[in-house]
Parts: sequence; C-alpha cells; structure tokens
Amino acid sequence: MSKKLGKYVKAGAPATEKFDMEKAPVKQKTLLHPFVVGFGHLRRMLLRGKVNKVNMEGVKPPYILLCNHNAFYDFYVMSSAIAPYSGIFPAAVDDYIGREKILRDLGTIPKRKYTADISILRQCRKTLKDGLIFGIYAEARYSLCGVTEVIPDAVGQLLKHQKVPVVSLTCRGHHIYDPFWGNHRHRLLPVRADMTLAFTPEELKELSVDEISAKVKELLYNDDFKWQSENRIKVKYKKRAEGLHKVLYQCPHCNTEYKMDSKDDTVFCNACGKKWKLNYYGELEAQDGETEFKFPTDWYQWERENVKKEVVEGKYHFECDAHVNDLPNSKGFIRLGQAKFVHDMNGFSVKGVRDYDGEPFEMNIDAAGQYAVHVEYAYRFGNFEDCIDLNTLEDTWYVFPENCEFSVTKISLATEEIFNEIWRQRKSRKTLEV
Repeated sequence: MSKKLGKYVKAGAPATEKFDMEKAPVKQKTLLHPFVVGFGHLRRMLLRGKVNKVNMEGVKPPYILLCNHNAFYDFYVMSSAIAPYSGIFPAAVDDYIGREKILRDLGTIPKRKYTADISILRQCRKTLKDGLIFGIYAEARYSLCGVTEVIPDAVGQLLKHQKVPVVSLTCRGHHIYDPFWGNHRHRLLPVRADMTLAFTPEELKELSVDEISAKVKELLYNDDFKWQSENRIKVKYKKRAEGLHKVLYQCPHCNTEYKMDSKDDTVFCNACGKKWKLNYYGELEAQDGETEFKFPTDWYQWERENVKKEVVEGKYHFECDAHVNDLPNSKGFIRLGQAKFVHDMNGFSVKGVRDYDGEPFEMNIDAAGQYAVHVEYAYRFGNFEDCIDLNTLEDTWYVFPENCEFSVTKISLATEEIFNEIWRQRKSRKTLEV
C-alpha cells in the first residue's frame, strides 16, 4: 500500500470525463509565441548551445520535424531551432496534469504512449495541410541512458506517404546536462544539435519504407556519454553518478541483479562490493580490478543482451504485487487499487480490485503489439517511486511494484526484446513456408 496518495493522486471513483484525443490541434497562440521562442533562445545561450544546420537553406513549413529525446531541455532547443515558426507536437497525457489548456494553446496534442492511435495520423495531415510543422519525438520517451532508444518502423511508414520535406533534429549533451535517472542538472554544460534536411518529397517517393526507416535511425542516433568523452566535456559536479544505478541494475562483476547503488560520483554493487567511478568525461573507472565497460551505454547494452538471452530461451518472467493509479484526464490520478502485476512472454497483465467499490479491474496487453514501454524513475506523481506506464487507447495506468526486488529498466528492455523475438519467429516461419 502506498504511504501517501500525493498531490495529484486522489481516492474515490474516477470522473467519467476522459482526455479528448480527437480534438483538433491548435496553432500556438500568437501571444505565447514570442515568450516560447525567447525563452528557448535564452536557455540555449546559457548552456552555450549551438545548432548546426545542414541543407536547411530555403526549407520552410509545412514539414515534419523528427527529434531525438534526452531531456526536457530538448524542447528549448527545438523551439529556438525552428524559429520564427512554431509547430504541433504530440505530448504524453501525464504532461497535461494541471495544465491542459496552456499545453494545448502551445500547440500540443495528447498521446497515450505506444498505442496505435490513428488520430495522430489525421492530426499530422491536418497540421501539414494548414502549412505548419508537425513534430515527432520518435523514441516517444526520454532516453534511459543517453543512447537513442527504439525508433519503430511505423515512423518510416508515416513519412513515406507525406508529400512534404522531413527535417531531423539530433541533440547531443542533453542527457549529460539533465539525466533521466538523476534529479540534478549540470551548469554551463555546452550542448550541440544538428538540424538536417533528411528527405525531400521527391526522395520520400523514391525510397522504400525500409530505406527511410534506416536513414531516420542513422540521423537520430546519439550516445551522449561517448559524445562527452570524444569532445572532452568536463563535468565536475560531485554527485554526477547519483541515480545511475537505476539504469545499471546488474553487476558485471558478479552478475547479481537489483543490488546496485550509487553515491556522489560512484556506482557500486552491494552484493560483491565492486565500485566504479564516473569520471569528469563520462567514462567509468573500476576502483579495483578490471573496468568491464568504459561507458554506461556499453553496460546498458550488456544488460540488454542478458535480457535477450532470457527471452530467446523462454525464461523471462516477472511477477509481483503492485498498486495502480489511473489517469482519466488532466485533473490527475485516481488511486485504482492493489493488483497482481505479471510481465512475461505473453505481454503485460494487471489484475486487481478497485479501492472505491470493491469491483475487479484488469488490463492485458499483448506482447506482439507492444514494441516498447514507458517507465519512470522516482515518478513525481507517485511518491517518487519507480513505475511502469501502461496504455490502451482508452486508459493510462501507472503500475508501482511493491514488496519485491525489481528494475523497471529490465522490464523496459524485456518488453523490446520479447517484441523482437516474436517478430523474428514469425518472419522465420514465413521464410520456411515459402
């Protein structure tokens, strides 16, 4: 049972009113635009941010803007990079809590993460028809470790059928400045971005979906820790590694899971005692013995390979007690109740009993349709607990595991690898049938 419900989590039956996902996007209000652009320029100047524009001469709206996603700071750079124009951008439904009107006035539309919501396609077409920029953060979440996360092939499919230019905006250094796993920001850290004309309408017509998808992934790829090291960008902040164990949940020395921790500039294993320092340049240094991985992103990839092995062997399974909060609309969460949470090769299952009327509730998400999942570290609307964000076209539930050892990072990796394995097997069967 959660100790406190929190400011934006309430007890009692949820209101019948839900997010209006069909509402037409609104062009950013004229009075707001100068403040948005001005603040974006100011924030970029404070971090000595530079945007390198490639083949952008003469490129004007309407166009599609594809962005990578490392931190909230991405939005400031994006606003200044596309100035003097503005755009329409999908935003996660929990971003609207307590501020739906202002966000819609800024030109955003609500989106439930990792759902096949056809309304997004309609809103994209309307936005482009109105001569505006339609922005897509292709990873649909902040990067967990500063390296580009999964970009679905559906992005390539969407682009293929549009008849406007496509521009990419790849930001570098934002994860180092404001890491998703930490509660700190580094001052005066220089950041960079590349804004590139990725495709002309003619190129989209000629290229296949696979070719478009491959180029998108290439243009948006970024590894912030390696970028920091290569550019010798120094971060002297004493607590620069605090929270990194949320991502690096498995010890590469003794292979134990869920026993990692961090303090100041050091990540360490409570099972075997080994420690690694994150130096000024984003590089790991073992205090004793071998340094297994020079960069956190390589450690993260090693964890992925371990999860993939479990999945391929059919051994992956996670089950625990949990409490669940429902987000029906922008007024905030409703405490739904206690549940049994299961994640396995079949997908996600949440079954429980509602606090407010004793009736059962249930959500099942098929693994074959869930290519990724959104997770949170120390979620601000959940008493700063780690959680998993599950979505259908109608509901958004935040699931908080209890009374168990766990890592939402592993659940995230497993979701992706289960999806990949299912589709690998299906392609293999089709090949054999041919």
